[in-house]
Amino acid sequence: MRFCVIGAGSGGRAFAAYISSKGFPVSLYNRSYSRISSIIRKGGIKAKGVLEGFFPLELITQNLKLAIKDADVIFIVIPASAHKSIAKELAPILSSNQIIILNPGRTFGSVEVKGIIDNIKGKNLIRIGETQTLLFTSRELAGNEVNIITIKEKVTFSTFPDEFTYLVYDILKEIFPQIIPVDNYLEVTLNNIGMILHPAISLLNAGMMDFGKEFKFYKEGATPRVCEVLENIELELNEIFLKLGLKQLKYHKWVKKSYGVNTNKIYESIQKVEAYKNINAPDKLITRYFTEDVPTGLVPVASLAKFLNLSTPTINAIIQLSSILCGKNFKKIGRTLDNLKLFDFFINYLKSLRNLEWELKGYYKVKHIFTHSEDFKVCSNCGNINSLNNKFCWVCHLKNFKEIKFGDIMTIKKKDPNLLLRT
Repeated sequence: MRFCVIGAGSGGRAFAAYISSKGFPVSLYNRSYSRISSIIRKGGIKAKGVLEGFFPLELITQNLKLAIKDADVIFIVIPASAHKSIAKELAPILSSNQIIILNPGRTFGSVEVKGIIDNIKGKNLIRIGETQTLLFTSRELAGNEVNIITIKEKVTFSTFPDEFTYLVYDILKEIFPQIIPVDNYLEVTLNNIGMILHPAISLLNAGMMDFGKEFKFYKEGATPRVCEVLENIELELNEIFLKLGLKQLKYHKWVKKSYGVNTNKIYESIQKVEAYKNINAPDKLITRYFTEDVPTGLVPVASLAKFLNLSTPTINAIIQLSSILCGKNFKKIGRTLDNLKLFDFFINYLKSLRNLEWELKGYYKVKHIFTHSEDFKVCSNCGNINSLNNKFCWVCHLKNFKEIKFGDIMTIKKKDPNLLLRT
């Protein structure tokens, strides 16, 4: 199996070194020469931290076409704000059956990238997925080096559409045992931890960042009161999750899975993560904590909340204030349900959710009973259709059943196919 890593920042270097350490050929692409010049001269990456050693790379290049040639899996490890531009460059040169993984996708990253590639290349066999967060906590060092502080214990993953998740997982699982497949794409893409932490902490420490004052971003920037704002963001997100029938997002539980830290509050979780302790705040105000995490995190979430008729005052305030500070209209340039063409997806998703709720109560559409007749039976006493799981007839409460027959099926077929029947 052959890999390509796009992006030679801290995350890209960590991925390239890790893959090389497993004995697989890997090419590394970066747009600017300055970031890869030393890696080219040395022929690979020198890693420190939890992964130690020199790891040779098969190819280090600024030529994207050459970098992805013959690659089975392409890891995109660049800020999510650049996903759109790299997708446009990749689309004409991709081969069928190549796999693209966004690390991470932030929110709706796979949707955006797939939409662009499909629009340029047409429908194809390329599978596109994303991780919920970056597998590595790492820092780029001078020359060809990288400090890999932590390799997270578990990172969730899904494709869009999610029907291909396990196909891709089977290819990745040996080299990346930390990656955990998730059936529902929304559970991965909406669990965007960066959008909870980065914009709010940056906004509430904007003065110090603007002055270039040195401080620890998490250890000192995430004070108890700042973390109360993060708790409010989490509450607003969970209203969306509730409406979509998703498991609630709890940051402290994510920290336990990712870092093995067991606490009950966001503040306590942040303070106890060892990998966070020595991370300095950016020495300037306008960084990816705003330019990436707001338009590809908070903006799509606010757009989704509006579609669901939910209020997100804290999230909206952070978007507005961040836009003023950065001099950019993040609502206009960010990912929204409109520009991602996701309205039909969510309409159908909500319909499926309602159908599932009815099915749990024993109601099925006529067309479902007709096409899945093997899952139903007929009461010998009253003639009503019952679910195969019923011990007693839901109408007469007796337990004498017979197999559903052709005549029963034809009787059902004459009804409105969308009519709900109690079973």
